[in-house]
Amino acid sequence: MELNLLFFLSVVPAIILYGIAKSGLGGSISLISIPLMTIVMPLNHALAILLPILILSDFISAYRFRREFDRETLKLIVPFAAIGVIVGSLTFTVFSENYLKLFLGIMGFLFSGHYFLFSKAINSPKKANFYKGAICSSIAGFTSFCAHSGGTPTSIYLLPLRLKKEIYVGTRIMFFTSINMIKLPLYIYLSMVNFGTLYQSIALFPLSLIGIFIGYQLLKIIEEHLFYNIIYFLIFVSSIKLIFDFI
Repeated sequence: MELNLLFFLSVVPAIILYGIAKSGLGGSISLISIPLMTIVMPLNHALAILLPILILSDFISAYRFRREFDRETLKLIVPFAAIGVIVGSLTFTVFSENYLKLFLGIMGFLFSGHYFLFSKAINSPKKANFYKGAICSSIAGFTSFCAHSGGTPTSIYLLPLRLKKEIYVGTRIMFFTSINMIKLPLYIYLSMVNFGTLYQSIALFPLSLIGIFIGYQLLKIIEEHLFYNIIYFLIFVSSIKLIFDFI
């Protein structure tokens, strides 16, 4: 990697945003991180550098929320996400990144737009739904493998459950810790992660710690209703960005 002004304007904020996402605050805003990194490097290289950073960040966040997560929800969504990851690994070389981003953008736009239009009617918690959980988590596993962008499909299932703020964050963290560990051997098998990319990951990892710290501090002071509104808003903004990128 060439360290220049463009690098610091693209890669540095991208990894900090992923760190903030790993704290549980604004997970969907990290959708813009991959496009930022691809300004200065190929997609495969960006994905390979990010995965070890995400895993190390996952371990830190998982320890913080080790007692605050919904075990029953994880039992449903992790196995189906694993299926999505495997499908992603088998089709990675043939999918179109641009169409994947468009799909995520449209999905997030409709989901968050529906919330803001009908929020008074949908603020009550929804019950767990096997089919919705299976579909959303499978898509999350697939998009996570292909572009580290499984946040929106995951949110579509988890947010309507209206879990307590800390439980929501902990469940997301445990979910992505699991699927990122499933992704790692497949990335190695596809020769995406190697000693060169691993060295770069370690060098950039402190940036993620900065993001995690920022996210934790914000999480402490945000009231629960505001927290959910912020998450929906970030999904809405990042989804519009993905749609306009395609146009």
